[in-house]
Amino acid sequence: MKYEIITLENVQIIGMAKEIAFCKGQEECPKFWGEYVERIIKPVFMEHKAPDAFQQAAIDNGVGEFGLCTCDTPRSAPGDACQSKNHNCASCWEANFGACSKNTFTYVIGGIYKGGGVPEGMQLFSIHSGKWLKMHFEGGMKAFQEQYQMFYKEWLPQHSEFHCPNNAMTMEWYNGTDIDSPNYQCGVMMPLDTMKI
Repeated sequence: MKYEIITLENVQIIGMAKEIAFCKGQEECPKFWGEYVERIIKPVFMEHKAPDAFQQAAIDNGVGEFGLCTCDTPRSAPGDACQSKNHNCASCWEANFGACSKNTFTYVIGGIYKGGGVPEGMQLFSIHSGKWLKMHFEGGMKAFQEQYQMFYKEWLPQHSEFHCPNNAMTMEWYNGTDIDSPNYQCGVMMPLDTMKI
């Protein structure tokens, strides 16, 4: 897998958010993207209608560039990586998805906030400032889930130099319009604990 280290400082993500049970994540996240297409992409870019305030904010801030993941899984013991909000979802991914947990995570379809009003139906989320590991998946959207699991189950354990700090959110990233192309650019981003790099 190709990767790069990037820096994000004082960034907020603006976007649409939905609370989803871990056990329904693989079904509900794509449905939520369908809602995004119906609410923003279809009317503005396919039907060429004038954007309303919600759609204009999405356009101005690139909503759809990122899929942000955070959750409300409670901490089970002192020092446990599972925080009450905005924690490192990567650290409890296996326990919750693997066990088909009914705990929930908040999935955000967002973009980098550039300023201006935040319309009803959107929220702001602060993300980790500093270094991020940006993974480039291969095979386009059709291979995304397979590559995502390979990253967490195989690649990351083999690269112990990369640590995600507690109380940090991971993000999916997307770039392009032809999601059916095997060359569609996408991947995952993980904040890094610079004390361990």
